[in-house]
Amino acid sequence: MDVKQIGKKSTAYVYDEIESYLTSVFLIEKKSKIYLIDTFCGSESMKPIINEINKISHDKEVIVINTHFHWDHVWGNCSFKGNNIISYELCRKLLDEFWEDQINKNSKYIFGKAEKQLPNITFKEKIVFEDDGIELFHSPGHTADCISVFDYDERILYVGDNLEKPIVYVESDDIDTYISTLESYLSYNPKKIVASHTLEITKEDLLNTIKYLKSLQANEQIEFQTEYERKIHKENLRILNKIYI
Repeated sequence: MDVKQIGKKSTAYVYDEIESYLTSVFLIEKKSKIYLIDTFCGSESMKPIINEINKISHDKEVIVINTHFHWDHVWGNCSFKGNNIISYELCRKLLDEFWEDQINKNSKYIFGKAEKQLPNITFKEKIVFEDDGIELFHSPGHTADCISVFDYDERILYVGDNLEKPIVYVESDDIDTYISTLESYLSYNPKKIVASHTLEITKEDLLNTIKYLKSLQANEQIEFQTEYERKIHKENLRILNKIYI
């Protein structure tokens, strides 16, 4: 695991235990609360996070945020049974429904324990922590239950899996909504954009992803530089039932 400072009060914990890609969780210290965005793959992976929280403060409330229901973002929830865990309302439903299926398919990535711990606070549109300048908002794209987090003080936008380099994974066929979500990011005018699997996202990357999604939707021929990109693109096409013949 690598630790990277991404803001004055924001730290990324970057895990490399899953082959092929890095995964980050984010710890944000604010005036009244500490916010943890995602919990990776189990109790063992959360130990350094808990140690850091204990160093920062024993008094501040810790809020855990699940960006969406996928296993590599939620299995560490069980380390925070006494804390509020927040997600979009659909995330809780999907996490409950697919918990065993995700465990069965990906159990080799469990580090420590991965006991079911569902979010206990859910919302429909957004939640704002006014004192800390933190906004959580529904941002469907990669999946229908995705949420994003904006820190108004540092103007950092945390987008979960909605953005990724060199290519995004599409798991919902509602591409119009995905594009609308990405376009809405521009209205926040962020100074920095960070994603769960890519720490450095630029405005150009955001615009290129919108362009890619429009081309995907139109079933246009796209040239890629790597076999990895071609593989993910083929999977994205399968989601849209537009495999080239």
